[in-house]
Amino acid sequence: MDEELPLPSPDLPVVQDMQIAIASKLADITRQKAEGRPVVWCSVLTPKEILFSMDVASLCGNVLGAYASIFGMSAKYCQLAEDDGIARDVCSVNRCTIGVCCTDDREGFFETAFAPPDLVIGSTFPCTAEAKTFLHVAKKYNVPYYVIDVPINTWGDDPPKHAIDYMASQLKGMIDFLRAHGYAFDMDNLKEEVAFARRLNLLMQEIDLLKQAVPHPIRAFDTVIAMTAPLALSKAGRQIELFERLRDELKARVDKGFGVVEEEKLRLLWCGLCPLYDFKLLNYPEKYGAVVVKSMLEFLVGFTCDPETLDPEKPLESMARAQLLSPANPPYRGAVDYFVRAARDYKVDGIVGPVMRSCGLVPGMQRLVKDAVARELGIPTILVDLDGGDQREYDRAGLCSHLDAFIETLLARKGRR
Repeated sequence: MDEELPLPSPDLPVVQDMQIAIASKLADITRQKAEGRPVVWCSVLTPKEILFSMDVASLCGNVLGAYASIFGMSAKYCQLAEDDGIARDVCSVNRCTIGVCCTDDREGFFETAFAPPDLVIGSTFPCTAEAKTFLHVAKKYNVPYYVIDVPINTWGDDPPKHAIDYMASQLKGMIDFLRAHGYAFDMDNLKEEVAFARRLNLLMQEIDLLKQAVPHPIRAFDTVIAMTAPLALSKAGRQIELFERLRDELKARVDKGFGVVEEEKLRLLWCGLCPLYDFKLLNYPEKYGAVVVKSMLEFLVGFTCDPETLDPEKPLESMARAQLLSPANPPYRGAVDYFVRAARDYKVDGIVGPVMRSCGLVPGMQRLVKDAVARELGIPTILVDLDGGDQREYDRAGLCSHLDAFIETLLARKGRR
Protein backbone atom coordinates (compact mmCIF):
# COMPACT_ATOMS: atom_id res chain seq x y z
CA MET A 1 0.00 0.00 0.00
CA ASP A 2 2.86 2.37 0.83
CA GLU A 3 4.09 2.21 -2.78
CA GLU A 4 0.80 3.70 -3.98
CA LEU A 5 0.95 6.73 -1.69
CA PRO A 6 2.77 10.01 -2.42
CA LEU A 7 4.23 9.88 1.10
CA PRO A 8 5.78 7.15 3.21
CA SER A 9 3.58 5.82 5.98
CA PRO A 10 4.61 7.07 9.43
CA ASP A 11 6.19 4.42 11.61
CA LEU A 12 5.43 5.78 15.09
CA PRO A 13 1.74 5.83 16.18
CA VAL A 14 2.02 9.36 17.57
CA VAL A 15 3.42 10.62 14.25
CA GLN A 16 0.44 9.09 12.43
CA ASP A 17 -1.81 11.14 14.71
CA MET A 18 0.24 14.28 14.00
CA GLN A 19 -0.01 13.79 10.25
CA ILE A 20 -3.79 13.41 10.44
CA ALA A 21 -4.07 16.50 12.66
CA ILE A 22 -2.00 18.62 10.25
CA ALA A 23 -4.23 17.60 7.32
CA SER A 24 -7.34 18.28 9.42
CA LYS A 25 -6.09 21.78 10.19
CA LEU A 26 -5.86 22.50 6.46
CA ALA A 27 -9.37 21.16 5.88
CA ASP A 28 -10.76 23.33 8.70
CA ILE A 29 -10.08 26.54 6.83
CA THR A 30 -13.05 26.27 4.45
CA ARG A 31 -15.34 25.55 7.39
CA GLN A 32 -14.06 28.61 9.24
CA LYS A 33 -14.55 30.73 6.14
CA ALA A 34 -18.12 29.44 5.79
CA GLU A 35 -18.75 30.44 9.41
CA GLY A 36 -17.88 34.01 8.49
CA ARG A 37 -14.44 34.12 10.08
CA PRO A 38 -11.83 36.14 8.16
CA VAL A 39 -9.00 34.04 6.79
CA VAL A 40 -5.46 35.33 7.23
CA TRP A 41 -2.88 34.02 4.74
CA CYS A 42 0.54 33.73 6.31
CA SER A 43 3.69 31.62 6.37
CA VAL A 44 4.33 28.50 8.41
CA LEU A 45 7.05 30.63 10.07
CA THR A 46 4.74 33.52 11.01
CA PRO A 47 4.85 33.84 14.84
CA LYS A 48 2.20 31.40 16.00
CA GLU A 49 2.12 32.88 19.49
CA ILE A 50 0.54 36.08 18.11
CA LEU A 51 -1.90 34.23 15.84
CA PHE A 52 -3.02 31.86 18.60
CA SER A 53 -3.29 34.61 21.22
CA MET A 54 -5.62 36.60 18.92
CA ASP A 55 -7.64 33.54 17.78
CA VAL A 56 -6.77 34.06 14.11
CA ALA A 57 -8.05 31.61 11.50
CA SER A 58 -4.87 31.28 9.44
CA LEU A 59 -3.89 29.44 6.28
CA CYS A 60 -0.19 28.80 5.72
CA GLY A 61 0.09 29.41 2.00
CA ASN A 62 3.53 27.87 1.64
CA VAL A 63 2.29 24.66 3.31
CA LEU A 64 -0.43 24.50 0.65
CA GLY A 65 2.25 25.05 -2.00
CA ALA A 66 4.38 22.29 -0.48
CA TYR A 67 1.42 19.90 -0.62
CA ALA A 68 1.02 20.69 -4.33
CA SER A 69 4.52 19.31 -4.80
CA ILE A 70 4.04 16.42 -2.37
CA PHE A 71 1.01 15.21 -4.35
CA GLY A 72 2.95 15.32 -7.62
CA MET A 73 1.20 18.39 -9.00
CA SER A 74 4.11 20.84 -9.01
CA ALA A 75 4.37 20.84 -12.81
CA LYS A 76 0.79 22.08 -13.12
CA TYR A 77 0.90 24.70 -10.38
CA CYS A 78 4.40 25.98 -11.18
CA GLN A 79 3.33 26.40 -14.79
CA LEU A 80 0.20 28.29 -13.74
CA ALA A 81 2.37 30.68 -11.71
CA GLU A 82 4.74 31.11 -14.65
CA ASP A 83 1.79 31.81 -16.94
CA ASP A 84 0.82 34.51 -14.42
CA GLY A 85 4.17 36.21 -14.89
CA ILE A 86 6.34 34.55 -12.20
CA ALA A 87 9.84 33.69 -13.39
CA ARG A 88 10.87 30.04 -13.40
CA ASP A 89 13.92 30.81 -11.23
CA VAL A 90 11.70 31.96 -8.33
CA CYS A 91 11.47 29.45 -5.45
CA SER A 92 9.42 26.50 -6.68
CA VAL A 93 7.45 26.18 -3.41
CA ASN A 94 6.41 29.80 -3.78
CA ARG A 95 5.49 29.17 -7.42
CA CYS A 96 3.30 26.25 -6.33
CA THR A 97 1.70 28.51 -3.70
CA ILE A 98 0.87 31.16 -6.31
CA GLY A 99 -0.37 28.52 -8.74
CA VAL A 100 -2.79 27.05 -6.19
CA CYS A 101 -3.96 30.51 -5.16
CA CYS A 102 -4.47 32.06 -8.58
CA THR A 103 -6.39 29.34 -10.42
CA ASP A 104 -10.01 28.21 -10.37
CA ASP A 105 -9.00 24.70 -11.44
CA ARG A 106 -7.95 22.98 -8.21
CA GLU A 107 -8.09 19.29 -7.41
CA GLY A 108 -10.34 18.07 -4.58
CA PHE A 109 -7.85 18.31 -1.71
CA PHE A 110 -6.77 21.83 -2.66
CA GLU A 111 -10.34 22.99 -3.17
CA THR A 112 -11.09 21.74 0.35
CA ALA A 113 -7.95 23.27 1.89
CA PHE A 114 -8.08 26.58 0.00
CA ALA A 115 -9.94 29.68 1.09
CA PRO A 116 -9.56 33.15 -0.44
CA PRO A 117 -7.70 35.44 1.97
CA ASP A 118 -9.24 38.39 3.76
CA LEU A 119 -5.84 39.54 5.05
CA VAL A 120 -2.29 38.62 4.09
CA ILE A 121 0.81 38.64 6.32
CA GLY A 122 4.18 38.13 4.67
CA SER A 123 7.70 38.08 6.02
CA THR A 124 11.30 38.48 4.87
CA PHE A 125 12.30 35.52 7.06
CA PRO A 126 14.20 33.54 6.00
CA CYS A 127 14.15 35.06 2.48
CA THR A 128 12.48 37.90 0.62
CA ALA A 129 10.89 35.57 -1.96
CA GLU A 130 8.12 34.75 0.48
CA ALA A 131 7.20 38.40 1.01
CA LYS A 132 6.92 38.91 -2.75
CA THR A 133 4.86 35.73 -3.13
CA PHE A 134 2.36 36.83 -0.51
CA LEU A 135 2.20 40.30 -2.03
CA HIS A 136 1.18 38.63 -5.30
CA VAL A 137 -1.64 36.84 -3.44
CA ALA A 138 -2.75 40.09 -1.78
CA LYS A 139 -2.92 41.86 -5.15
CA LYS A 140 -4.83 38.96 -6.68
CA TYR A 141 -7.59 39.24 -4.06
CA ASN A 142 -7.23 42.98 -3.41
CA VAL A 143 -6.90 42.55 0.36
CA PRO A 144 -4.84 44.38 3.02
CA TYR A 145 -1.25 43.24 3.42
CA TYR A 146 1.42 43.48 6.12
CA VAL A 147 5.05 42.36 5.91
CA ILE A 148 7.24 41.50 8.89
CA ASP A 149 10.72 42.82 8.13
CA VAL A 150 13.25 40.57 9.88
CA PRO A 151 16.80 41.99 9.95
CA ILE A 152 19.55 39.58 9.01
CA ASN A 153 21.75 38.76 11.99
CA THR A 154 25.12 40.44 11.43
CA TRP A 155 25.85 40.56 15.18
CA GLY A 156 26.25 36.90 16.15
CA ASP A 157 25.06 35.52 19.48
CA ASP A 158 24.37 38.90 21.09
CA PRO A 159 22.16 41.15 18.93
CA PRO A 160 22.18 44.78 20.12
CA LYS A 161 19.19 46.39 21.76
CA HIS A 162 18.33 48.49 18.71
CA ALA A 163 18.01 45.33 16.57
CA ILE A 164 15.79 43.60 19.14
CA ASP A 165 13.69 46.77 19.51
CA TYR A 166 13.26 46.98 15.74
CA MET A 167 12.23 43.34 15.46
CA ALA A 168 9.81 43.75 18.38
CA SER A 169 8.30 46.77 16.60
CA GLN A 170 7.71 44.59 13.54
CA LEU A 171 5.83 42.06 15.68
CA LYS A 172 3.85 44.87 17.31
CA GLY A 173 3.06 46.11 13.81
CA MET A 174 1.58 42.69 13.01
CA ILE A 175 -0.59 42.92 16.13
CA ASP A 176 -1.71 46.46 15.23
CA PHE A 177 -2.50 45.32 11.67
CA LEU A 178 -4.74 42.54 12.99
CA ARG A 179 -6.38 44.85 15.54
CA ALA A 180 -7.13 47.36 12.80
CA HIS A 181 -9.09 44.64 11.02
CA GLY A 182 -11.26 43.53 13.92
CA TYR A 183 -9.12 41.21 16.06
CA ALA A 184 -8.80 41.71 19.79
CA PHE A 185 -5.45 41.62 21.55
CA ASP A 186 -4.76 40.72 25.17
CA MET A 187 -1.17 40.83 26.43
CA ASP A 188 -1.90 38.13 29.02
CA ASN A 189 -2.97 35.77 26.24
CA LEU A 190 0.31 36.42 24.42
CA LYS A 191 2.28 35.78 27.60
CA GLU A 192 0.50 32.43 27.98
CA GLU A 193 1.37 31.47 24.41
CA VAL A 194 5.04 32.40 24.88
CA ALA A 195 5.11 30.39 28.11
CA PHE A 196 3.66 27.42 26.19
CA ALA A 197 6.23 27.85 23.42
CA ARG A 198 9.04 27.85 25.99
CA ARG A 199 7.71 24.67 27.58
CA LEU A 200 7.34 23.01 24.18
CA ASN A 201 10.86 24.00 23.17
CA LEU A 202 12.24 22.43 26.33
CA LEU A 203 10.38 19.24 25.50
CA MET A 204 11.69 19.32 21.92
CA GLN A 205 15.22 19.52 23.32
CA GLU A 206 14.57 16.26 25.18
CA ILE A 207 13.29 14.72 21.96
CA ASP A 208 16.36 15.89 20.05
CA LEU A 209 18.65 14.17 22.56
CA LEU A 210 16.71 10.92 22.15
CA LYS A 211 17.01 11.20 18.35
CA GLN A 212 20.80 11.27 18.69
CA ALA A 213 20.80 7.71 20.04
CA VAL A 214 22.72 4.93 18.29
CA PRO A 215 21.04 3.05 16.69
CA HIS A 216 18.77 5.77 15.36
CA PRO A 217 15.24 5.27 16.76
CA ILE A 218 13.04 7.16 14.26
CA ARG A 219 12.70 7.08 10.48
CA ALA A 220 13.54 10.22 8.54
CA PHE A 221 10.02 10.91 7.31
CA ASP A 222 8.57 10.52 10.81
CA THR A 223 11.04 13.14 11.99
CA VAL A 224 9.89 15.57 9.27
CA ILE A 225 6.27 15.29 10.42
CA ALA A 226 7.14 15.45 14.12
CA MET A 227 9.36 18.50 13.77
CA THR A 228 6.88 20.31 11.51
CA ALA A 229 3.92 19.64 13.82
CA PRO A 230 4.61 22.44 16.36
CA LEU A 231 4.22 25.00 13.57
CA ALA A 232 1.64 23.32 11.33
CA LEU A 233 -0.93 22.15 13.91
CA SER A 234 -3.94 24.19 14.97
CA LYS A 235 -4.01 25.71 18.45
CA ALA A 236 -6.38 22.96 19.60
CA GLY A 237 -4.17 20.26 18.11
CA ARG A 238 -0.87 21.57 19.47
CA GLN A 239 -1.20 19.96 22.88
CA ILE A 240 1.81 19.35 25.10
CA GLU A 241 0.59 15.79 25.71
CA LEU A 242 1.04 14.97 22.02
CA PHE A 243 4.74 15.79 22.18
CA GLU A 244 5.13 14.04 25.51
CA ARG A 245 3.82 10.94 23.74
CA LEU A 246 6.48 11.43 21.06
CA ARG A 247 9.18 11.69 23.71
CA ASP A 248 7.90 8.62 25.54
CA GLU A 249 7.56 6.48 22.38
CA LEU A 250 11.10 7.44 21.37
CA LYS A 251 12.44 6.76 24.86
CA ALA A 252 10.87 3.31 24.85
CA ARG A 253 12.67 2.55 21.59
CA VAL A 254 15.99 3.91 22.85
CA ASP A 255 15.71 1.92 26.09
CA LYS A 256 15.17 -1.26 24.06
CA GLY A 257 18.07 -0.45 21.70
CA PHE A 258 15.63 -0.38 18.78
CA GLY A 259 16.93 1.03 15.48
CA VAL A 260 15.02 1.75 12.29
CA VAL A 261 17.35 -0.51 10.32
CA GLU A 262 18.31 -4.00 11.43
CA GLU A 263 22.05 -3.31 11.32
CA GLU A 264 22.96 0.38 11.31
CA LYS A 265 26.08 0.94 9.24
CA LEU A 266 25.97 4.62 8.33
CA ARG A 267 24.40 7.81 9.66
CA LEU A 268 23.59 10.55 7.12
CA LEU A 269 22.65 14.20 7.47
CA TRP A 270 20.52 15.70 4.70
CA CYS A 271 21.63 19.32 4.19
CA GLY A 272 19.24 20.52 1.51
CA LEU A 273 15.56 20.28 0.72
CA CYS A 274 14.45 16.70 0.15
CA PRO A 275 12.37 16.56 -3.05
CA LEU A 276 8.90 17.25 -1.69
CA TYR A 277 7.41 15.14 -4.50
CA ASP A 278 9.60 12.18 -3.42
CA PHE A 279 9.78 12.08 0.37
CA LYS A 280 10.43 8.34 0.11
CA LEU A 281 13.94 9.30 -0.93
CA LEU A 282 14.70 10.08 2.73
CA ASN A 283 14.22 6.40 3.53
CA TYR A 284 16.01 5.16 0.38
CA PRO A 285 19.47 4.74 2.05
CA GLU A 286 18.02 2.24 4.54
CA LYS A 287 18.56 -0.62 2.06
CA TYR A 288 22.29 -0.14 2.71
CA GLY A 289 21.87 0.00 6.48
CA ALA A 290 22.21 3.80 6.27
CA VAL A 291 19.79 6.12 8.03
CA VAL A 292 19.09 9.81 7.58
CA VAL A 293 19.33 10.99 11.17
CA LYS A 294 18.63 14.68 10.51
CA SER A 295 17.38 16.75 7.57
CA MET A 296 17.16 20.38 6.59
CA LEU A 297 13.40 20.49 6.97
CA GLU A 298 13.97 20.34 10.72
CA PHE A 299 16.22 23.36 10.36
CA LEU A 300 13.75 25.32 8.23
CA VAL A 301 10.44 24.59 9.94
CA GLY A 302 11.25 22.75 13.14
CA PHE A 303 12.04 24.17 16.54
CA THR A 304 15.57 25.55 16.51
CA CYS A 305 15.08 28.20 19.15
CA ASP A 306 16.83 28.13 22.52
CA PRO A 307 13.97 28.09 25.07
CA GLU A 308 16.07 30.24 27.38
CA THR A 309 15.55 33.16 24.98
CA LEU A 310 11.78 33.06 25.61
CA ASP A 311 10.59 35.14 28.55
CA PRO A 312 6.79 35.16 29.00
CA GLU A 313 7.02 38.44 30.93
CA LYS A 314 8.65 40.13 27.93
CA PRO A 315 6.88 38.36 25.08
CA LEU A 316 7.59 40.66 22.14
CA GLU A 317 11.22 41.30 23.08
CA SER A 318 11.99 37.63 23.66
CA MET A 319 10.20 36.51 20.48
CA ALA A 320 12.19 39.14 18.60
CA ARG A 321 15.48 37.91 20.06
CA ALA A 322 14.62 34.27 19.30
CA GLN A 323 13.86 35.06 15.66
CA LEU A 324 17.03 37.10 15.19
CA LEU A 325 19.08 34.24 16.65
CA SER A 326 17.46 31.53 14.54
CA PRO A 327 20.12 29.65 12.53
CA ALA A 328 17.82 29.99 9.50
CA ASN A 329 18.26 33.78 9.64
CA PRO A 330 20.94 34.96 7.20
CA PRO A 331 23.83 35.43 6.92
CA TYR A 332 25.23 31.92 6.96
CA ARG A 333 27.28 31.69 10.15
CA GLY A 334 24.42 30.45 12.32
CA ALA A 335 23.44 27.83 9.74
CA VAL A 336 27.01 26.55 9.34
CA ASP A 337 27.43 26.29 13.11
CA TYR A 338 24.06 24.49 13.35
CA PHE A 339 25.00 21.80 10.83
CA VAL A 340 28.53 21.31 12.16
CA ARG A 341 27.09 20.83 15.64
CA ALA A 342 24.38 18.48 14.32
CA ALA A 343 26.95 16.40 12.42
CA ARG A 344 28.98 16.05 15.61
CA ASP A 345 26.07 15.37 17.98
CA TYR A 346 24.40 12.86 15.66
CA LYS A 347 27.71 11.05 14.88
CA VAL A 348 27.22 11.57 11.14
CA ASP A 349 29.31 9.65 8.59
CA GLY A 350 28.34 11.64 5.49
CA ILE A 351 26.23 14.57 4.30
CA VAL A 352 23.88 14.62 1.30
CA GLY A 353 23.32 18.08 -0.15
CA PRO A 354 20.62 18.26 -2.85
CA VAL A 355 20.98 21.74 -4.34
CA MET A 356 17.65 23.50 -4.89
CA ARG A 357 18.12 25.32 -8.19
CA SER A 358 15.40 27.88 -7.62
CA CYS A 359 16.58 28.93 -4.13
CA GLY A 360 18.76 32.01 -3.78
CA LEU A 361 19.70 31.22 -0.18
CA VAL A 362 20.43 27.54 0.43
CA PRO A 363 22.99 26.61 -2.29
CA GLY A 364 25.63 29.04 -1.01
CA MET A 365 25.07 27.82 2.53
CA GLN A 366 25.52 24.20 1.45
CA ARG A 367 28.99 24.88 0.07
CA LEU A 368 30.01 26.60 3.30
CA VAL A 369 28.62 23.69 5.34
CA LYS A 370 30.47 21.22 3.10
CA ASP A 371 33.79 23.00 3.67
CA ALA A 372 33.19 23.44 7.43
CA VAL A 373 32.32 19.81 8.21
CA ALA A 374 35.26 18.58 6.11
CA ARG A 375 37.64 20.97 7.84
CA GLU A 376 36.40 20.50 11.42
CA LEU A 377 35.13 16.90 11.42
CA GLY A 378 36.58 15.22 8.32
CA ILE A 379 33.08 14.32 7.10
CA PRO A 380 32.54 14.12 3.31
CA THR A 381 29.60 15.69 1.50
CA ILE A 382 27.98 15.00 -1.87
CA LEU A 383 26.19 17.89 -3.62
CA VAL A 384 23.59 16.88 -6.21
CA ASP A 385 21.62 19.15 -8.55
CA LEU A 386 17.82 19.20 -8.58
CA ASP A 387 14.88 21.35 -7.51
CA GLY A 388 13.12 20.28 -4.35
CA GLY A 389 9.72 21.66 -5.30
CA ASP A 390 9.48 21.41 -9.09
CA GLN A 391 9.23 17.83 -10.31
CA ARG A 392 10.07 18.91 -13.86
CA GLU A 393 13.66 19.39 -12.65
CA TYR A 394 14.01 15.88 -11.17
CA ASP A 395 15.87 12.81 -12.37
CA ARG A 396 15.29 10.15 -9.72
CA ALA A 397 17.36 7.47 -11.41
CA GLY A 398 20.32 9.81 -11.74
CA LEU A 399 20.05 11.01 -8.14
CA CYS A 400 19.78 7.46 -6.77
CA SER A 401 22.83 6.50 -8.81
CA HIS A 402 24.79 9.32 -7.14
CA LEU A 403 23.50 8.25 -3.73
CA ASP A 404 24.45 4.61 -4.37
CA ALA A 405 28.01 5.56 -5.28
CA PHE A 406 28.36 7.94 -2.31
CA ILE A 407 27.03 5.42 0.22
CA GLU A 408 29.24 2.65 -1.15
CA THR A 409 32.24 4.98 -0.84
CA LEU A 410 31.30 5.81 2.76
CA LEU A 411 30.95 2.11 3.60
CA ALA A 412 34.38 1.37 2.12
CA ARG A 413 35.86 4.36 3.95
CA LYS A 414 34.38 3.25 7.26
CA GLY A 415 35.57 -0.31 6.66
CA ARG A 416 39.14 0.93 6.20
CA ARG A 417 38.91 2.76 9.50
